[in-house]
Amino acid sequence: MIVDSHTHTAYSKHATGSVDDVVRSAIAAGVDVLTITDHAPFHVDSDNRLLERELDAYLDDIRRARAEHAGRIRILTGLEVDYMSDARAHAERLLANLDLDFVIGSIHYLMVGGTRVNVWDLARLNEPAVLDHFFLALEESVGSGLFDAIGHPDALLRSVPAFYWHTRFLPLADLFRRHDVSYELNASGLRKSSWDPVTRREHHGSWSYPSREALPQLLACGATFTVGSDAHTPDSVGSGLRDMLAELVPLGLHAICYYEGRQRVEVRLDPRTSWGSA
Repeated sequence: MIVDSHTHTAYSKHATGSVDDVVRSAIAAGVDVLTITDHAPFHVDSDNRLLERELDAYLDDIRRARAEHAGRIRILTGLEVDYMSDARAHAERLLANLDLDFVIGSIHYLMVGGTRVNVWDLARLNEPAVLDHFFLALEESVGSGLFDAIGHPDALLRSVPAFYWHTRFLPLADLFRRHDVSYELNASGLRKSSWDPVTRREHHGSWSYPSREALPQLLACGATFTVGSDAHTPDSVGSGLRDMLAELVPLGLHAICYYEGRQRVEVRLDPRTSWGSA
């Protein structure tokens, strides 16, 4: 069973492809369970996400695709919702009115000293104030009760040295189990650039996230894990998942999960193939 629980369509504005395009690519890639998780409406950056007036059309498109491709793939409905401390009420209101299978909570924006820092502003991620704000937001998002999983919680590894990120993260690892929130293993880190804070140069071709160093601690805590390609084009659906799991299964990862009707469904992994069955 191949599961991809984090994908985007043109509704996210900076991604491409219709819902149907993404579904057809998922089928071609052998994906068995696909969750569409476009970026939810959020006032901080309305140019890179669904607008509230588009939500009905988005949900209708997923329902149509589910009916058209029934028997070939399981299609689930999700959203990737931004978390900021002062915008929790917005997320609560939005989610209260939607019937979803899966909700990812992600940190993309941090307000630091009155200035917005994005998690892709790689040259700034090592600033102490940025790190303080990020780990506080991560702690709050896990405990908020709003989300089924936290998306790319280790994305700062594109710039922050692994030993330092690990030191800051470890005190929070048990929160995922305590609050019954899954930790996302996001395969897009295999495709994205990294920043060397010493040379101050960007480079490609290295694994940045998910964190291999944090996995043993998360496993020891009893955390659960979702997996996603974080595809922003149809041809990226499923991308990197095999390679990522092939690295993580030997480290002790024996199961992943996906969510249907906001309920966790476990998938046991076969160590010979890195895939499994529900």
